[in-house]
Amino acid sequence: MEKRTILAIALSLAVLLGFQYFFPPAQQQKQVAEAPAESSRSEVVKNSEKNSPTQENSYQNRVPDIQNESTQTSTPVLEKGEIITIQNGLYRAEIETLGGQLKAFYLKEYRTDIAADSPDLNLVTVTGRSPYPLSGAASIKGQWFQDRNLLFEISEDSQNIEVVSALESLQLKAQLPSGETLIKEFTFHPQSYLLEVAYSYIDEEGTVHKADAVKLNWSHINDIKKKKEYVYSGVLGYIAGELYKPSKKEKKVSRQELMGPLNWLGYTSKYFISVIMAPDETAIAKTTGSIERDDATHLMTGLQINQDNRLKVYIGPKKGIILEALGMHLAASIEYGWFGVIARPLVQCLHFFNKYVHNYGIAIIILTILIKLAFYPLSQKSYKSMGKMKEVQPKLAKIKEKYKDDKARINKEMMDLYRTHKVNPFGGCLPIVVQIPVFFALYRSLMVAIELRHAPFFGWIMDLSAKDPYYVTPLIMGATMFLQQKMTPTTGDAMQAKMMLFMPIIFTFMFLNFPAGLVLYWLVNNVLSIGQQYMVMRQTATSK
Repeated sequence: MEKRTILAIALSLAVLLGFQYFFPPAQQQKQVAEAPAESSRSEVVKNSEKNSPTQENSYQNRVPDIQNESTQTSTPVLEKGEIITIQNGLYRAEIETLGGQLKAFYLKEYRTDIAADSPDLNLVTVTGRSPYPLSGAASIKGQWFQDRNLLFEISEDSQNIEVVSALESLQLKAQLPSGETLIKEFTFHPQSYLLEVAYSYIDEEGTVHKADAVKLNWSHINDIKKKKEYVYSGVLGYIAGELYKPSKKEKKVSRQELMGPLNWLGYTSKYFISVIMAPDETAIAKTTGSIERDDATHLMTGLQINQDNRLKVYIGPKKGIILEALGMHLAASIEYGWFGVIARPLVQCLHFFNKYVHNYGIAIIILTILIKLAFYPLSQKSYKSMGKMKEVQPKLAKIKEKYKDDKARINKEMMDLYRTHKVNPFGGCLPIVVQIPVFFALYRSLMVAIELRHAPFFGWIMDLSAKDPYYVTPLIMGATMFLQQKMTPTTGDAMQAKMMLFMPIIFTFMFLNFPAGLVLYWLVNNVLSIGQQYMVMRQTATSK
């Protein structure tokens, strides 16, 4: 009975881990209602359970999509503008005066790949004819003006901006055909990945006014991988109190319109995120896109607001400590899975240990040892129970042989034998079941922790977030699992014994492409378990 339970747990672990790796989990999607087709474009509208008057008004007065502004005065598209460089201690950004668009955003603390001479990671990318990120539009006296068709002017001292200890602003001004002057203002924060964008205009009398309504967009994030991953990448938002991810069906819709309560909308990858944050719950979130060849999806996300037109934008790493400080449920973008309550403290422990050892590989080893110590009493009970089961195996075999034609009698005799020897057939399994949530929490933590990205360990392992390039640790891990199987008592069932011996092979192949940090955890845990099991076996042998 005990062996069957252990086998079931082991197979469940193998199936769950393998399925998550080879088949990324289905995303939890918010339900949206499809509206009738309009001008060959589908529109999907999402409403909260009770729309406020402000929300209803913003919905009734919504304007055409930002990529197809039919109400905008025609402006010739220019070829090239001037590049303005802005940098603080964390990033270097490039904004072009043509359209006031973000042409590049280089993260100084993150490289493109593991090589020491690799360039800083640029999170800005575009596909096809998409506008660059942070392109937008402003509504002035009921008329929409798309800024990517405008050539802005700047003051002479705005060529290169260093953001050191105080907020710095960049004002872009462009003359509109209607006579007004459009102002697009960027505000940059020192030592922060946060920036702000606002629109205003100067009328013919020289008075400055806020734009009636504004739109701001982001198109893609450069860190999204082309291959399948076990961590979601793509459009992400926080709407109506939960994460929003478009389904495959929704991605094929040429236009979707989602209404609040809305916190933010943007793009996420495994380690980085770019989001536009709404100042209030009246904002309208939009995603537009189409399926291109090779089934690659081109999408653009954006927000439209009709009141306070200053929008905050976060472009940077998915670090819990940073996102939690910003609020607005941004930390929810780090998806730890079902056991997030356990996973977050584990990641914080890794940070703490790394401060002193300056090596996340060693931090993982220390954390594994502490987890093992925390569960030591349960593990000890499990191994002792397995030891007692080993003692009664010969007697169980005789019972099965003696009453092989009477299953009811076999079960009765087995229960009597367990009572006589004070053996609990489930005693070895229950402690293992208790530890499963902690394992999955740590498993998920090591999958998504940006701290492990390009973090070296020792020797050939230069990136704990990538697989072991020579597969040394997965093979050693498989060997330790095989040794554990040989040390574990068998039930006498030959078929079950063979299946259990296949488990190390299955896990080894499954872990070949897993992050080295996760393999390291499992390997260290196996070694500690072997040591503890050996001690219990010796104690049992000497006590006889």
